[in-house]
Amino acid sequence: MLNSVYSRIFYLCTIILMFACALTGVIVVLYANHMHEQEAYEHFNSTARILLTRIRDLYTEEHLNTDLLQTELETYTLNENVDCYVFNDDRACIVRSDYNGSEIVLSAALQSEAREKPYCQMGGASGNFSESTAIYLERFELNENNGYYLMLIFPAGYISEYSAKLLIMLIITVLLCGIVGAAVFYLNTKQALNPVLQITRQAENYAKGDFSARLEATGDPEMDRLILTMNKMADFIDRNERSRRRFVSDVSHELKTPMTTIGGFVDGILDGTIPKTEEKRYLRTVSSEVQRLSRLVHSMLSISRFEEGTLTPEFERLDITHLLIMTLLLFEQKIEDKGLSVEGLDVCPKTMAVVDRDLMQQVFYNLTENAIKFVNKGGTLFLAVESDELKADVHIRNSGEGLTEEEISHVFERFYKTDESRGKDRTGVGLGLSIVSRIMTLHDGAVTVKSVKGEYTEFIVSMPLMQKDYYKD
Repeated sequence: MLNSVYSRIFYLCTIILMFACALTGVIVVLYANHMHEQEAYEHFNSTARILLTRIRDLYTEEHLNTDLLQTELETYTLNENVDCYVFNDDRACIVRSDYNGSEIVLSAALQSEAREKPYCQMGGASGNFSESTAIYLERFELNENNGYYLMLIFPAGYISEYSAKLLIMLIITVLLCGIVGAAVFYLNTKQALNPVLQITRQAENYAKGDFSARLEATGDPEMDRLILTMNKMADFIDRNERSRRRFVSDVSHELKTPMTTIGGFVDGILDGTIPKTEEKRYLRTVSSEVQRLSRLVHSMLSISRFEEGTLTPEFERLDITHLLIMTLLLFEQKIEDKGLSVEGLDVCPKTMAVVDRDLMQQVFYNLTENAIKFVNKGGTLFLAVESDELKADVHIRNSGEGLTEEEISHVFERFYKTDESRGKDRTGVGLGLSIVSRIMTLHDGAVTVKSVKGEYTEFIVSMPLMQKDYYKD
């Protein structure tokens, strides 16, 4: 039980409270005892003043009337319950108020203690008292030659009783404070740790794959900050989980179609369903589907490298306009087949930028391929390069059907295809634009899209002219 945070806080607070109460109680008891003893000492001193005044009154003509003094002391003892003794400098008792016939002598130690100032000792039984007593001893002089000692023995049991009562009250108070404090700490700590328990239970649900529930704010700033972080984490993991499931579903779909086609045609050739004269045509279809599978696997590997952060660009300074033109020439045959008009390249200026040659060519290739796929037959393909002192923008635009606002918001997602593009594009895998977006992130750049439905679609690639991690030799 002591291993839990709750129990450690509970026991620690309870122990601290009881220790603080006990320490405070001890200090109060000691102070009260001191004040009580001080009050008793003042009473002893006041009694001594009265008796010393009476003794001096009885001292006449260099003689102390001991008989009369003894009578006075006996009367005082009967009235005040105080034993009185008078000793000379030789420590011999010359007057006593009790009726005990035993000889009494002042001890040398007490004589020494009271020689300079009055001496008071609390505790122990003395004189005719069986209970605890207090001894008060004071030296006085009646003339220049003779010194005397007045000893008073008071019953002091009430002082001990007072201390005992204080001690009992202290113990009771500490126990009550401990019980009440423990109850308060128990309820307060339980309430304070309730959000932690809720977070723990919710984390267990997250570990099981249930991200539907969210934690509610408690009003405690520290806990609410933790709860907000947990909810954000759950949202992030939930989105990633849905994306992962969608990714698996899309990959399964994209793999299923070509594999079904390949399997069907190969089985048809093997079992003779397909005539010998048609085998070459169907094998070309199989080859096309195999190439499509290869592109899919290559694109998935690229996406994986981007997400793992294992792809490091190899920057170099080059002319991106020239790179764009060389990439466009790879599609020369497709451009001629569709009868496209290419515009803008004749006025594109030479633009030097620090990029990864292969990755940037893949960006231009994917965007150009996408533009040629969806341009209308006999349409226009427009390319332009613009730059300032800090960045360059590459525009690739094609005429045609264009995109809706809904399609634009999803166009860079993995495996996203519009319903129309699924019918027109039989070779794509739906990863090209997603790869473009990730490559531009590696270049501290961005890719955006503008489109007018029924008129055109334009992709704009923005990149800095210089990379912070590039150092020229």
